[in-house]
Amino acid sequence: MKWLTIALSLLFITGCPVGGDSETPAPAAVSDRNDEEQPPVTGEPPNDNGPSETGIIVNAGDNRTVSEAERFSLFADSRALGNDPVQSLRWHQVNDGVPARVLSEIDQNELRLEAPQVQSTREMVFQISAVSAGGQRANDRVRVTVEPAFDNPLPEVDAGPDQDATGGQRVELRGQASDNGTVVATRWILDGDGPGITFEDDSQLDTSFIAPRVNTPTLLPLRLVATDDQDGRGQDRIDIRVMPSGDNRHPVITRSEANPGVATASENVLLIVEAEDPDGDSIQYQWQQIDNGAPQLAIRDSDQTRAMVELPDLSEQTEFRFRIEATDGALSDATSVSLQGVPATEPSPGLIDCLMDPFRSGCPLSVLRQLVQTDTLALCQDDPLSLECPLSPVATVDQEMADCLRNPGQSGCGQVLTQLADPLYFAETLPQPQNTAECTPAFSDTGFEHYTGVMHGHTGFSDGTIGTTPQMAMESVKAAGWDFFAISDHSDNERLPLTADGDCVSERLFDCVIVDSDRPFDVLRKWDATAEQIEAVSDEGFTGIRGFEWTSDRYGHINVFGTDNVLNAKTGPGYALSMGLFWQWFTYPALFGGGDDGLVVFNHPGREDLIEDLLQPAGGDPAYSFNDFRHVPAADFRAVGLEVFGKGSEYDSDGPGGSWLSHALDKGWHVGAISSEDHHGTSWGSGTLPKTVMIARSRSETDLNEALLARRFYAVAQNHNDLLMDFRVDRQPMGARIRVPAGRVLPMQAELTDKGEPREAIFEVVTRNNRLVERHQGSGFTSTLRVSEEEPYYFLRILDPESERPIAFSSPIWVTPGETPLPACPIQASSALQ
Repeated sequence: MKWLTIALSLLFITGCPVGGDSETPAPAAVSDRNDEEQPPVTGEPPNDNGPSETGIIVNAGDNRTVSEAERFSLFADSRALGNDPVQSLRWHQVNDGVPARVLSEIDQNELRLEAPQVQSTREMVFQISAVSAGGQRANDRVRVTVEPAFDNPLPEVDAGPDQDATGGQRVELRGQASDNGTVVATRWILDGDGPGITFEDDSQLDTSFIAPRVNTPTLLPLRLVATDDQDGRGQDRIDIRVMPSGDNRHPVITRSEANPGVATASENVLLIVEAEDPDGDSIQYQWQQIDNGAPQLAIRDSDQTRAMVELPDLSEQTEFRFRIEATDGALSDATSVSLQGVPATEPSPGLIDCLMDPFRSGCPLSVLRQLVQTDTLALCQDDPLSLECPLSPVATVDQEMADCLRNPGQSGCGQVLTQLADPLYFAETLPQPQNTAECTPAFSDTGFEHYTGVMHGHTGFSDGTIGTTPQMAMESVKAAGWDFFAISDHSDNERLPLTADGDCVSERLFDCVIVDSDRPFDVLRKWDATAEQIEAVSDEGFTGIRGFEWTSDRYGHINVFGTDNVLNAKTGPGYALSMGLFWQWFTYPALFGGGDDGLVVFNHPGREDLIEDLLQPAGGDPAYSFNDFRHVPAADFRAVGLEVFGKGSEYDSDGPGGSWLSHALDKGWHVGAISSEDHHGTSWGSGTLPKTVMIARSRSETDLNEALLARRFYAVAQNHNDLLMDFRVDRQPMGARIRVPAGRVLPMQAELTDKGEPREAIFEVVTRNNRLVERHQGSGFTSTLRVSEEEPYYFLRILDPESERPIAFSSPIWVTPGETPLPACPIQASSALQ
């Protein structure tokens, strides 16, 4: 009876096969790497012949139907009929046209899967293979039918045509993927167990690889997979046939780039190529511009390893593409490089321009442009917000004022409307808004470096150590090996012919008055002398930047960098009565003595208000911390930073809700994270003081200013000066302003190094209201985010894993819903690139 039972079992299994269709495509391996697209197993699958003669039984189970995106399990029954036990199991997906996502190990009886998304009913075939200790094999297959469950058109993918290549030759891939703009990720995959290849970047539609050297013709099957924001996947497949290369071997291009990868009008850009020939043959080069609709450029030295192009005037962001071919006379290698051309900033109007058009942007009377359109207030009686009303420009940029003009009786409007009696309120609100969120900084991985330096330092020209000068401070920072120093002595000491230090009331009074014994008259011309001393120290390896600190002991302190003019906080009402004077000066044309050529950094927030403590029982001083960071639209584009470290301290966590940076961002400012030394001694550039790192095209002042305007910088704490950080969303760096449709899923990643080695840390991802979105530990992380109105920005707060104290802050990346991407921000041509 025992043998009869076994025979009946064998008959049942072998007589009811599940698969074996001769038209089934080449098998695909089910992988143990969860949540990734996987290559198939090469060669033919094990024969689907049921149990072996020695009596191994394997049954893959019954055919079934599932819905797309449904999670399900397959269970195989496997056993030995004799003394030759089952040693190993392995699942395969035989047809890979609609690959399932694997959620468990592939060498167990149970296999957990997630069905792919499909456009129409599709079929998947899975095979279970069993191997006995004696080497005998048995296989069985099961069919899983996938039914559509929801409306989500899958990405349309085109991997391009099949290609032929020879070993050692570069193969260029040009894929396409579209799904109404919702494709969030693409990936090239090599199927099979043949020769391995390395993609230049397997996540890019346009990429390349070097064909492996082979002895016989070899087929490389490639797949391009595109994933949309609902995890739907489309794919296309091509074959690359690789032929033996013979005795002569191809040159290989090892490096090719446009440097810098972002440039503007009149800038010279290097086209760089490096190649090697394995046979030692001489190599000839040829650069050509690819016709993609961009203006044609003249290529100088087009047959050299260093060619050059000069960009023309551009009215919009333009991509230029170039092809470089390296040949030994018989065989060649070729690849392409791209260059982003960006419009240049418009020059400020001159005196004649403003005389001809007084209300032109950048001229003194531009703030009155809308007000002069009407000469009566009668038009405003019915609708104070109508375009004809003089108050409409104010209401446009101040929502609280707009609400109170519509309904003056609502709670809190009394205080809001009293601002109309302050003439300097109009100085804050009337200048033309400069919205940072209207453009995004152009960026390329080529031509941008991390430059570490000092922000905010003091000398004997204000209240630093007696006898010290800006040149001494610059030389100290330069000798320490840093890239830049943005100095900011107090502006209220600019016309004070001495050092404002308490030690001056002593026998050192003469030293305080002289300041610099080598140049004693510089004490009467500190602002100009600072510029001269900075120029004397700056060179290709170091850049000095002139600035000043505007110091109100009520509103707070502000650093202004890069301006030709200077403003004294203590000689006007801006010191204690109104910040409007400062904002009026900051938005006024530099040609006429204003500061519209400068950049602003908010210093040590919450630490300068003599009145706050006195008024705390009554609710505090409304002027505390820059009028509680009241937003000034006209200053937004050039108000670039907020100090989070300084004087050996961390400032940020003292802010409302636990973060000054988040508080300022929530108020509408587009500011990044700055570290300041705020040093008054003689140890400028010391490792015990915090540093700021800028990601710029060069260390020239023009490019450092561009990095500040781009918010492409980050702050590192004292004793952590060697930290370098990379933070990206959708491959864009900190400071980027990304606008994509709501609901889109974007990749997010970060890395941290210290002296070039991975640095263990805690990464906190922060958004609106200082809300912690994610927390990771390690030397970096990869994640995703979903675009929504509720999370308009993200920045990193990086903590030491032992003390859990901040050691670095990134600047934010702004992510907002919208149907079209933002245009590139204009940039100023860098003298370092000419």
